[in-house]
Amino acid sequence: MSRVKNIFIFFVCFPLLGLQAQDYSISLLPFNTDKYDEFSPIYYKGDIAFCSNRKSSIFLSFIDEKQKLPLLDIYKVEEFRKNRWGDVQLFHKDLKTPFNEGPATFNARGSEIYFTRNINASLKLKNSISRKNNLGIFYSKYQRRYKGWSNPVPFKYSDFNFNNAHPSLSEDGNSLFFVSDMPGGYGGTDIYVSKRENGVWNKPQNLGPEINTPGNECFPFIHSSGRLYFSSNKHGSIGRLDIFYSEQINNKWHKPIPMEAPINSRYNDFALIIDAFMKKGYFSSDRQISSDDIYMFAPLYPMFENTQKQKENDYCYIFYEEGTENPDSTMFDYEWKFSDGEKKVGVEVEHCFNNTGNFTVELNVIDKLTGDILYTQASYQLSIEDIKQVYINAPDTVLVGEEVTMDGRKTNITDFKIYKYYWDFGDGRKTRGVEVKHIYTNKGNYIIQLGVVSKKDKKGNLQKRGVYKSIVVVGSTKSKNKRNVN
Repeated sequence: MSRVKNIFIFFVCFPLLGLQAQDYSISLLPFNTDKYDEFSPIYYKGDIAFCSNRKSSIFLSFIDEKQKLPLLDIYKVEEFRKNRWGDVQLFHKDLKTPFNEGPATFNARGSEIYFTRNINASLKLKNSISRKNNLGIFYSKYQRRYKGWSNPVPFKYSDFNFNNAHPSLSEDGNSLFFVSDMPGGYGGTDIYVSKRENGVWNKPQNLGPEINTPGNECFPFIHSSGRLYFSSNKHGSIGRLDIFYSEQINNKWHKPIPMEAPINSRYNDFALIIDAFMKKGYFSSDRQISSDDIYMFAPLYPMFENTQKQKENDYCYIFYEEGTENPDSTMFDYEWKFSDGEKKVGVEVEHCFNNTGNFTVELNVIDKLTGDILYTQASYQLSIEDIKQVYINAPDTVLVGEEVTMDGRKTNITDFKIYKYYWDFGDGRKTRGVEVKHIYTNKGNYIIQLGVVSKKDKKGNLQKRGVYKSIVVVGSTKSKNKRNVN
């Protein structure tokens, strides 16, 4: 168990085994240290702020005698080039005490901060990490005139009798998500939200059993899209703490979805943030065992240029025999016999096969009185194949909040062997696999893309191909006219 989990002593996790995949690239950021913990990154005016128990050169930090480590402070670091980082600095001396500070969150302008701190700053230093000195959330505002932060004041619902921690502020600044072990929850620690109306924070509301479990939920991050990322040691985690996300549909949170490996691992993975375009983000993990560290991640999904609109396979044909004449339609019929078991009568008929395959088609002349075949006018061998293309097997119309299954099993390409399937659902979310499940959270028209790739050859080259199709997401069963999926 890493040291940060001992500081936040009410977050306890247990190991589980799981699978590994490689849907993301991850890299350990260079400002991490071997001896100390760095975790809970958050965006701040183009920089990254984070928590650490490293020693500060400005103030003498109180040492946790049990672990021989300083307590937590908030730091910041600038990325001045791609993956080139500046020097780590204490975030600001106005917010530092001999007690724990962090994790933190900022409003969109970076002028307000909500952060975790030990509630009782009047205790002696030796009691700063005592169970009696619970964690609370504090607020401060940047004062341009003085180039400093105002004296922090406690969040309205902080309480000496339980812990409030890990705040995350919505983009509009009117929803504050946080973690608490207050009485009445579902487990050890739950995620709550408080709404600000007319400048006043309302009573916190538990996010309910879809998010919170008998275990521990912690480190929430509310994205600008409304998606909530958080960590939990339940919800089917593959490790200790794993990272999940959920969104609200009709004011109800849908079932949390785990982040793919290698973001989630069999260690503690937590405190994920991601940019507005969901192209790059950061998270924390103790997978290096010696300490908590901050990692950068980015999707590994390849680009599929010049994708074509999907064509629908058509198994329907019109059959006729040129030069056929019925000299006496009152006595004779032309009967078409298909090897799929169907029969149809007429000089010209339309027939739809159920699927691909090799079929025999016979045209017989039938005696109307006896029903006997007088002779076979013609016989054909018909081979039906799917169009040579990547194929998205998905409904045309779905409901908001409905879990939809899509697959690429009807893909028909012969010039290379498919190694991986990549999906783009058109709403900012992507995944991988021949069969996938997805939930749309908003009404609208979306473009689904499916790309397939081969394995790389000896020169590192791979072949790829993709298609797209549209899907309509509606908000009511009355307006749903769902097409059957084969």
